[in-house]
Amino acid sequence: MSKPVIGFIGLGAMGLPMAKNLVKANYRVLGLNRSKGKEQRFKEAGGEVGYTLEEIVKECDVLMTCLPFPEDVEKVILGEGGIVENGRAGQTIIDFSTVSPTLNRKVYEKAKEKQMRFLDAPVSGGNWGAEAGTLSIMVGGDKEVFEEMLPLFEVLGENIYHVGPCGSGSIVKLVNNLMVGFHTQAVAEALNLGEKMGVKADVLFEILNASYAQSRVFERHYKNFISKNEFSPAGFAMKLLHKDLRIANELAEEQNIPLPIGKQVADMLKQAVDAGHGDQDMSALYLYLK
Repeated sequence: MSKPVIGFIGLGAMGLPMAKNLVKANYRVLGLNRSKGKEQRFKEAGGEVGYTLEEIVKECDVLMTCLPFPEDVEKVILGEGGIVENGRAGQTIIDFSTVSPTLNRKVYEKAKEKQMRFLDAPVSGGNWGAEAGTLSIMVGGDKEVFEEMLPLFEVLGENIYHVGPCGSGSIVKLVNNLMVGFHTQAVAEALNLGEKMGVKADVLFEILNASYAQSRVFERHYKNFISKNEFSPAGFAMKLLHKDLRIANELAEEQNIPLPIGKQVADMLKQAVDAGHGDQDMSALYLYLK
């Protein structure tokens, strides 16, 4: 059986390395991105560029999207001239973006009307995991479609889960990023408190990282960003973490589930974004509090 031809829409910090890994695995991949500089980098890695969205949909068997905001996902997949409008029976859409399960189900139903298949497959592991092909991928959708697409997921990640029906993957990702938000706030507050009380940050990190306060988020934030005083958005932009916590809070409100800390962290992230930190890595919450 021949390998499917893949269209990858969204060659950002996560999408570009993911698409490049598919090329390395000898898949034919057609890439599309708003910024054409990213398309050039993809071309240099062996990908194909220069196509319109409509041309990609006509040419490919599997359409992958990795986009920053829900409105981007809705426009690309469901909008005029988008994937579903130009799609055909038997094609599979895989969305790696973090959006609401409500939007996932809307896409699923619209795709089904065209006899297309849809999987929500948000990822965790950062751009380092995307480059290394070690992402965690949480997939919602029909089990038989998941199993058919599993070889593609195995190129991109190491921890791959079929969570349940459409929207389930997004629910798990939102819960994950809710906790990431908690840890990000904890790191920012703890380091600022310790430093302002006279203890050096490197001493705090060494001790806390060997104690119960240790977390992967703490290690990531401190080693890669805070200790270097470098908050490049090449990691995970604060405005995206705020978006994810906003969606998680909206989901909780719809179900009448209290998220008292989640709401406070979302509010703090909003303040930091409004103060100009939105395009910095999420660890820059430490800077905002400082």
